[in-house]
Amino acid sequence: MSLEGIVWKLYEISNWLMKLILLNSLWLLFSLLGIVIFGFFPATSAMFAVTRKWILGDTDIPIFKTFWNTYRSSFLQSNILGSLLLLLGLVLYVDLRFFQSSEHIILSLLNFFIIFAFIIYFAVVLYIFPIYVHFKCRTMEYIKRSIIIVLGKPLHSIMMVVGSYIVYIVISMVPVLFIFISGSLASLLLMWIAMKAFARYDVKVGEVD
Repeated sequence: MSLEGIVWKLYEISNWLMKLILLNSLWLLFSLLGIVIFGFFPATSAMFAVTRKWILGDTDIPIFKTFWNTYRSSFLQSNILGSLLLLLGLVLYVDLRFFQSSEHIILSLLNFFIIFAFIIYFAVVLYIFPIYVHFKCRTMEYIKRSIIIVLGKPLHSIMMVVGSYIVYIVISMVPVLFIFISGSLASLLLMWIAMKAFARYDVKVGEVD
């Protein structure tokens, strides 16, 4: 590779790194602006909306404008969707604790089903934001479609879980990365895997522009 080619590659890498840092900064900032509780879900939706555009080839989009437009338009619905997911997770957790503490043989056996449900739930949570920014659905339909894709595309679902774990390990080893690229890097990876699943699955809902 020529010197000019090396310089160009370094420029591309630094350019993408700056994009990831900017997007991650917006994600953290707007999560905090919503007092975290109300800001996390719309900020995460906005972050996935940006990475979706990148994956579709629109790499020169105005990051702040795209982020802000999605944050504002998705604020209510994404918070409702996020609250439903949190409630579902709480119910599963309570059920798990109940079945684990039970001495009845049948209830103890049900513990395995709850653990399986937790695994499905985790995969659904990973899919929910890519599906939210890629398709137009009613609120409950997002959860339904996530479950269908998780079960219908097990390989992609496993890739989502493994990818998330790898990002977690990297961030754990270098905690400072959390401030700079943790969310944006995870979003880019999960959105890329999800788009592969969407390309092989006929989801009969309207695609977002």
